[in-house]
Amino acid sequence: MSPEFDIRFYEPGDERQILKLFRQSFGRDLAEARWSWRFRDSPTGSGVIGLAWHGDVLVAHYGASLVDLRVYGRDWKGGLVGGLMVHPDYRGYGLISKSGRMTHARMAELGMPVVWGFPNSLSHRRVVKDLNFIDMHEVPMFRLSMNAVIALPIPSGNIVELEGFDHRFDDLWKQVRDDYPVITRRDREHLQWRYVRNPTERYRILAYVDREDVLGYAVFKRYQEELQVIDILTVQDVEVGIQLILRMAQLAPGESASALSLWLNMSHPLHWALEKLGFRNGEPITYFTARILRPELSEDVVYDYRNWYLTMGNSDVF
Repeated sequence: MSPEFDIRFYEPGDERQILKLFRQSFGRDLAEARWSWRFRDSPTGSGVIGLAWHGDVLVAHYGASLVDLRVYGRDWKGGLVGGLMVHPDYRGYGLISKSGRMTHARMAELGMPVVWGFPNSLSHRRVVKDLNFIDMHEVPMFRLSMNAVIALPIPSGNIVELEGFDHRFDDLWKQVRDDYPVITRRDREHLQWRYVRNPTERYRILAYVDREDVLGYAVFKRYQEELQVIDILTVQDVEVGIQLILRMAQLAPGESASALSLWLNMSHPLHWALEKLGFRNGEPITYFTARILRPELSEDVVYDYRNWYLTMGNSDVF
């Protein structure tokens, strides 16, 4: 006989059980500050989290952190799915599917029209088959091997390194936010939360500064043997993006990094320019999926990967 489960939404005080479930599911600890930062402290608002219980034991967690999304010039609140976990003794009962459906229903009630995520190979089949997500793309890692580079141009003196984001990044966001059909919020407040106040990761920030204006930025970190470009956004001038990348390539030897890597939609002009520098698509490959929850957004818009401006910073992993 199948056990009976109580599926309800997160309540303050559930954190201890959530951290315990993470340890049971993955064999390592999750810092409470990390969970709270993503699901409770986002400038967009607290996430929507479905929890499955067997008695007083938490056995499954399905979370959607809130993200501001701009679609053809109109702002919406959407959800980034993350933190999918099931107690090892309770797998096979469809708990992710059950808690996910309840989470999606609540999001729709709140007027949130879309949810998206980057499922791993274990959860991909379930979210597509049981939760009706649509596969939009397999996102490759776009990488430059420093060992294959003979010589690169010296980067512009306009590139400076910053400790944080100021009012100039609000100006940049207002300038570029409607250059893309679908893009997540990247103003000063969001960038400070995502990259400066992140409790477990440390990022470096480069900016292209012309007089008093910021024309573009790149956020990066060292991971294993490479520098990962977590986020990059510029005015519609490919040269700005190239100069940011060249500066990171210049920094790579001092960081003992043998490669640069990023996510970048292949329809973006900077992608073509970086191919000329020697960037190539490779592994790991990441699933990108979405599900429309309300009819206000068109399938032709949301489910077309070419419409999205997507970087690693849109994921909950990097």
